[in-house]
Amino acid sequence: MNYKSAKTRVLMAGIVFFTLVFPTSLSGQNEEYENVFLATRTGLLNSVEIPAKRELKFNIGHRFGELSGGLYEFFGLDQATIRLALDWGATDWLGFAFGRSTWEKTYDLSGKAALLRKKTSNYEFAVTGLLGWSVNTLRDYYPENEVDIWTRSSFTAQVLMAARRGRFSLQLSPLIFRNNYDPRLEGHLNLFSLPVAGSIRITEMTSFTAEYVAVFDKASFGGENPLTFSLDIDTGGHQFQLIFSNSRGLTEKTVLTNTDGKWVDGNIYFGFNLVRTFYL
Repeated sequence: MNYKSAKTRVLMAGIVFFTLVFPTSLSGQNEEYENVFLATRTGLLNSVEIPAKRELKFNIGHRFGELSGGLYEFFGLDQATIRLALDWGATDWLGFAFGRSTWEKTYDLSGKAALLRKKTSNYEFAVTGLLGWSVNTLRDYYPENEVDIWTRSSFTAQVLMAARRGRFSLQLSPLIFRNNYDPRLEGHLNLFSLPVAGSIRITEMTSFTAEYVAVFDKASFGGENPLTFSLDIDTGGHQFQLIFSNSRGLTEKTVLTNTDGKWVDGNIYFGFNLVRTFYL
């Protein structure tokens, strides 16, 4: 399979679809931007949204084992992994996030910048740029000659494009990922992926979101493409995302390289994101 031509076709098809679904011109009187998505994540990965200026979000992400584990595994809850993170709005257009995951004892740092915000009477459009870095601090994981911080690091570059019309939101987020050293390859790993997320507002404070991550240039252990469904609930001070996915990923690295579940085989994992917002 020619992955270069395949990813080009998928990317072009996504852009064409985006244009057909949201053909409204961006010209006209601009109103105050609200939001395309309720939360800063669409499920497993980032959304186009950034915390407001001086807004601090404390994120608790949980992922559990397979629901098919039954009562003995408490439907997967006995196999929990967690990520704790802080999202901070430095300005109206710039935000930063810092997190720590139990999976591979990973620390991550990222920055998001609002490149474009546009709102008319029935249409919102946003473009956000994201740069991310993470480091695996697990002991006895790398060969003795591959233990420096550069070897352990992974990098993410992403452009998030999202639009909302009425109750329906759509996001395309081309993503480039590099893992400087993967022991499974005994070398570096580069990936291109195209996450696509769609959301339907049930009420002003609740929505149902579907997220699919098409991963290209996979290694032999590449696994499955992540498919995730979530119910998002905003209570004002708290946000809840109840997640069902074939991936237990908490960072870009685990989502893109460690997804091995298959929906058709019943490999479904439950998880949630809980966000508490503080105003500084």
